[in-house]
Amino acid sequence: MDENRSPIGKLEAQIRKLASQETKIQFPLSLLGYAERTCNPVLFIGVDTALKKAYWVHVTEDLVKGKTIEAKQETLMIVFPSENIIAENNNRYIPCWKKIVESYQTRMKGYPQLEKLYKELSQNSNALIGKELAEFSEIHNFLDEINTLFDNSFSRIKQIFYPNAWKIGVAYSSYENNSLAYTLYPISLQQNDVQIKVLDDELRRKLSNKGLRFFGYSAENPIKSRAREYSIEIVESDTLRALEYRLLPFESDFLAREFIFAFIDKFAIQMGLDKNNEYSLTDIKRAFHDYLPLWVSEAIKFMVSVKRNGAISPYFLLYGKSYYDPDMLLRQIMGKEREQIQNQVVKRLKEGNHSLSFRLGNDKLPFRTFGDSLKFLESKMFKQIKRPYSLKDYSRLKTSGWVYNLLSPEMLENNLRIFFDNLPKAYSDFVSHNFPEIDGKIPLFSGSSLLMVVFDAKDNYLQLRDSPSIKIFGFKDENAKRLQTTIYKNGRDEVPSGLLFENFRKEVKIRDKEYQMIYASSSILDFIYEELPMLGFVYGELDTNLATYFKSMRNK
Repeated sequence: MDENRSPIGKLEAQIRKLASQETKIQFPLSLLGYAERTCNPVLFIGVDTALKKAYWVHVTEDLVKGKTIEAKQETLMIVFPSENIIAENNNRYIPCWKKIVESYQTRMKGYPQLEKLYKELSQNSNALIGKELAEFSEIHNFLDEINTLFDNSFSRIKQIFYPNAWKIGVAYSSYENNSLAYTLYPISLQQNDVQIKVLDDELRRKLSNKGLRFFGYSAENPIKSRAREYSIEIVESDTLRALEYRLLPFESDFLAREFIFAFIDKFAIQMGLDKNNEYSLTDIKRAFHDYLPLWVSEAIKFMVSVKRNGAISPYFLLYGKSYYDPDMLLRQIMGKEREQIQNQVVKRLKEGNHSLSFRLGNDKLPFRTFGDSLKFLESKMFKQIKRPYSLKDYSRLKTSGWVYNLLSPEMLENNLRIFFDNLPKAYSDFVSHNFPEIDGKIPLFSGSSLLMVVFDAKDNYLQLRDSPSIKIFGFKDENAKRLQTTIYKNGRDEVPSGLLFENFRKEVKIRDKEYQMIYASSSILDFIYEELPMLGFVYGELDTNLATYFKSMRNK
């Protein structure tokens, strides 16, 4: 998390117990294959419980480089680096982990660079034209499987990671019975190219060092031994990566409104807007296209003039990115300074001085998504847009600073009712836009047609362990044509007695009728406080549903 306790990324870890005062351990080779497939960086951690400390290592191909791996070998002895220690009063691992997360995020956003690397691969690899090798039939079987998935049910994922690709090809540097090293590459519609290429080790190292993702296996060759299952694993990995980084587009009235209001709430000062419950699209477009760029221009000019936090040129205010983030700039500008910048922006607007040429952006609220949301609502003939939820009340933080105090119980219930009223269509719109071929196979709440929501909330929260909660129970009603939701507040409403987790998969009597409970969950009620409650919830449900769908595919 960053200084505002906002997540900056995820790490996955496997933890094993170490013998006392030992730093060596048997490393499971299966974890290396998993690390290649998953969308998050993976750590292997050994814990010395006696000395109350632990050691860690980033799971990459470097762990087994130069080691001899026998067929069917399951583990490898490794020694944890002595500097990779986790202990009380030793936080040196934190910046290391942060750097690992950031490097993965950079890969996710670096397709223009990948495009150059794919071109370099194509121009320098050996296409193997005219050769006949035993592995070709195995690789072709694998490519048939993965291209079928990418061309049909998961064409959106192909579009994200391999834009403008006709087919996916394989370039390998090693192909043995029990080992494999390769990368996937896109073949353009405009390019007459082959689907199988071979790389020498030098080219592979060069491209890998530049950021091209290679897959390496030391104890198996999954293309040879389980092509269909492995192709599903790769498509699943890419799909879950797209969900993890919220890369999927949407065309939904509610999701567009939710995003636009979250964006305006975040950048209201930089856009010259007051926080209102309704705006015209004309005013929003003017604020976004005219006022915001001028504000950033004046903010940069001011911060450089006073050398704010060591900024001696505009370059320093990029903070390692390719764009200026208005949020990062505003955090360093005080009250009267903001007024000064506002006056300059108003003056330039009156003069018609709008000529600017720099990129703006924000990691959590992408500017492109904001622009796409505006265009979508325009295409649907919206003139005015209304705030989807009750506006958070920051005056309620005077008694306690916990985020749960931003909404009174009444506001919270109102937002929950709005949320669940709009959730079925928002989810359906999102899924049909991105996965139309499997729309009916990944239903919301396991295909429930009757939903019972029980929430708990109070007027004031004073401690961390104190939080609102929510339980969701789903039932199947064969006669229902759409999802019907009933919301209960604990302590006020009479909650049906059958809403118990032990009744999952059982028949439950609700309103004098028997229903089968097919969905049950319980959690802290925190999603409704997020910037994008609906979008986050839809992604979470879709992640769960797609994981289940991929599991069923592998089991066929």
